[in-house]
Amino acid sequence: MKLNLFSIPIYISNIDVDKIKIKNIKVKNQWLSETESSHGCLNEITEDSKAHILQTIVKLLNHDIQTPYKLALTSIWQNNYKENDYQERHCHPGSHFSFIIYKKIKESNTVFFNPSFSLIQSYYYGSPLLNLPLFKNIFKVECREGQIVVFPSFLEHMVLKHSNSVTIAGNTIVVKK
Repeated sequence: MKLNLFSIPIYISNIDVDKIKIKNIKVKNQWLSETESSHGCLNEITEDSKAHILQTIVKLLNHDIQTPYKLALTSIWQNNYKENDYQERHCHPGSHFSFIIYKKIKESNTVFFNPSFSLIQSYYYGSPLLNLPLFKNIFKVECREGQIVVFPSFLEHMVLKHSNSVTIAGNTIVVKK
């Protein structure tokens, strides 16, 4: 018998990026990477755009959340990746599920880290077991333009160096009905 303990789902779906309208985008260079982003700015989104994003996410989460709930969008921002831009390793505290919408990309460059990454590294460093699929430490998501990836906000991730792409990211919380 095999049990997969502590699995962490991520969800991928198509999304109509033309239905997502963020108003008053003001970008600035952010983080150590100095990637251009509207994170932390007062980003306004139309009600139709908000509904489209939340409905897409709810359809995905309904596969696993069986109790009645409501999803609330708590923040949204746009990232403009110029020449060799990246995003350092991070998570999204204060939210339950986060998302990335691939608005303009050649390929997705998002990498997720196993929450036990440091522990696995410390036990198996230098061992052939470290490189076995059994102990996968990173996962590069394969998304294309016009797709969304939804993931638990505690899941650390980063964006590898790349050029000329635009993503929309945001955070949600689950509220019990």
